[in-house]
Amino acid sequence: MNITIRPQRPSDANRFFEILNNDNFVYFGARPKTLKEEIKFLKKNTAWRKNNFAHNFSIILGKTVVGACGIHINQHRTFIGEIGYFVDEQYWGKGIATQAVKFLEKLGFGKLKLNRIEILMDPRNKASEKVAIKCGYKKEGLMKKVVFSKRTNTYRDCYLYAKVK
Repeated sequence: MNITIRPQRPSDANRFFEILNNDNFVYFGARPKTLKEEIKFLKKNTAWRKNNFAHNFSIILGKTVVGACGIHINQHRTFIGEIGYFVDEQYWGKGIATQAVKFLEKLGFGKLKLNRIEILMDPRNKASEKVAIKCGYKKEGLMKKVVFSKRTNTYRDCYLYAKVK
């Protein structure tokens, strides 16, 4: 299954809103309350890219937006990036997230000149853990209460996987 990855657009908001508000979509912390909120978020991408804060992309299969991925740059240690991704439930288990991570890694270690890339994931998210392992990331440990979930209004533990250049 070959995907296309392109910069996110405000016109992707409907699909992202739909994907992120799926009740089975429990491991990704973002859940926009309104379509307007999602559009507002997507409109920030140009400035984030320009300031080397975040590089966010839409994942396309055929002509359908099936997910998103991005790499956020640590603003205190600009040689470190954190990869994130999500895929619509209908497309889980098809290698799409793996392709997205490989794309982001090439961007991170190449054009962005990062020295380290991290992936944080909920310990229960076995699919995401398989993606990290398949892409050659090494588990460095369990980080306690490191991610805030707007869905549950709580702090969550995460596994830390990383790869260095």
